[in-house]
Amino acid sequence: MEKLSLKDLQHLELEIFKYFISLCEKYKLRYFLAGGTLLGAIRHKGFIPWDDDIDVLMPRTDYDRLQNIGKKLCDKRYKLASFELGNLNYPFAKIFDTHTQIKKVFDFDETEQQVWIDIFPLDGLPESDAETEKIFKKSLFMRDILKIQKSQDGSAKSTFKKIVKPVLKPILLKCIGIEKSVEKIDRFARNYSFDDYDYIGGIVWGYGKQEKMKKTEYLKTVQVDFEGLKVNAPGCWDKYLTNLYGDYMRLPPEEQRLTHDMEIWLIK
Repeated sequence: MEKLSLKDLQHLELEIFKYFISLCEKYKLRYFLAGGTLLGAIRHKGFIPWDDDIDVLMPRTDYDRLQNIGKKLCDKRYKLASFELGNLNYPFAKIFDTHTQIKKVFDFDETEQQVWIDIFPLDGLPESDAETEKIFKKSLFMRDILKIQKSQDGSAKSTFKKIVKPVLKPILLKCIGIEKSVEKIDRFARNYSFDDYDYIGGIVWGYGKQEKMKKTEYLKTVQVDFEGLKVNAPGCWDKYLTNLYGDYMRLPPEEQRLTHDMEIWLIK
């Protein structure tokens, strides 16, 4: 096996992304760059130099169609995985490069052992900001529980977490369990139909209430540059990035330029 650099990882993820785009074009599925990937497209016309993942959002209807399509896919290298397909312990989807292997420092999941891109569903949100905040608080709480259950024993970023996680983890695994935690997040997000609400956001793994966008503004797709590709972004990308990052064109301090703590290998 060959150990890979950050640049190598970005190249592999870009190839996964191209495969994903080909599926969306073939089956007429809507998708939009999200989070740091959208920020990278606008500020760097590609990856944020220190970023090590690709995130996209899909309207729930398109997301569900992708899962049905995934049942018939048989690509030799790329594999679609999701809670719906029964091969991923997250409330969203990933496409894996099966010719790779990863090892994370702070968490472990037997269903996440290869280089990936993330595909998140977009669900509806109520007009009330107070109700939206309640929705994200519930989602974030369940995500924290899921993360504790997936945490690696003996590894944490603070002394407090090193003490607390080993105590909480076995209790949560016994009382709730990973699969049930994922199911709760998925079921909760699906309560808010994408088609029935005027506002939308990524409930299952979103940033919080600041991600809430007007659906009609969001769906006015625009094309942006990403590593030489023309890809889809929401029409309200400026508002979205401002809500998430403030002055998003300004580079953050070096100590905030973080990546996933993991090692990556290419299987030859």
